[in-house]
Amino acid sequence: TDSQLNLVADGEVDITAGSLDVNSSGGIAIDGTTVSIDGTGASNFSVAGADLTLATTSSGNIMLSPVGYLQVASGKKLQFADSGEYVSGNGTDLTIGSGADINLTATADINIPVNIGLRFGDGGENIETDNTDFTVTSGGKINLTATTDVVIPTNVGLQFTDANEKIESDGTNLTINSGADINLTCATGDVN
Repeated sequence: TDSQLNLVADGEVDITAGSLDVNSSGGIAIDGTTVSIDGTGASNFSVAGADLTLATTSSGNIMLSPVGYLQVASGKKLQFADSGEYVSGNGTDLTIGSGADINLTATADINIPVNIGLRFGDGGENIETDNTDFTVTSGGKINLTATTDVVIPTNVGLQFTDANEKIESDGTNLTINSGADINLTCATGDVN
């Protein structure tokens, strides 16, 4: 009729055409366990309960090519394998979850904007740059564990509080500056 078209079959419904346009002002309902996209069953989508699965059994990929963007609703996850690996956003923060390591494989730099820090834990430990100075903040000690030397360039000093307390090398001489006394203390033995 003009208001409704029903195709009912106990098996397959096969429509062969150069092109097929289906227009409906009230919606299109397809009831079936699996709907084949390419006619071979290699690419299909299926419904099981509340889950919609888009799958390919061939060696090809599932390509999503929106003109604008692909949107995931706020608070929902883009999930990989199991619930341990996912990407989720709540409209404010983006969360990347992993049950183990997060591996970044890039062929160029990973860029962090100016005045945006890389924060550890509750925010007491932070690494950040203002495009001039590089700041490492810690709520406790900063421990450097290296298997070889920690190298400081020539004419770049190790400064304490202000410029009055500083250790620096010019490539030949080592200079120790102090605004007051220089105190050398040893628990035992000599200062050689």
